Amino acid sequence: MIHPTAIVDPGAEIDSDVEIGPYAVIAPDVQIQAGTVIGAHVTIDQYTTIGPDCQIFQHAAIGAVPQSLKFKGEK
Repeated sequence: MIHPTAIVDPGAEIDSDVEIGPYAVIAPDVQIQAGTVIGAHVTIDQYTTIGPDCQIFQHAAIGAVPQSLKFKGEK
């Protein structure tokens, strides 16, 4: 079930039994596998894969550029 206020890019691959909460944002090239629950206000950025039966809690940001000063833009 995808909440009506969630924004899911058409380029994202979402399995049929995934739950996506209100105001979540799912970018293109994201894969979310079966049984996963995405909470309210979660952002999942491009090129991210979420495995089966995961739970992402509200207001999380997954796949974004880390705050580490050692990060040099690797994928």
